[in-house]
Amino acid sequence: MPLSTVELANAREFVKKILDELKLEDYLFDVEPVENDLVVKVECAADGGWQSLDIQVAQDLLLRGVDNYGAHQQILDNWRNVLSACLSETKKNV
Repeated sequence: MPLSTVELANAREFVKKILDELKLEDYLFDVEPVENDLVVKVECAADGGWQSLDIQVAQDLLLRGVDNYGAHQQILDNWRNVLSACLSETKKNV
């Protein structure tokens, strides 16, 4: 089912919150719906330049993460690994 404008805005706000919690210093991102999933496109400062990553996440998981601690933590833990090149060594262990 397609996302409403409000749901897409909530998803973007949640993604920003997760990226801020990971303490990425320099990044750009966008959220794009693809069938029943969302693709989060992230460009972030990594050692020696910028890295571009596409993170596919289930639409329902991302939307649940807004209000559900378990879903929030699952996404945070997963993205910490996926975005590890963008995290300094001290941030990886936080």
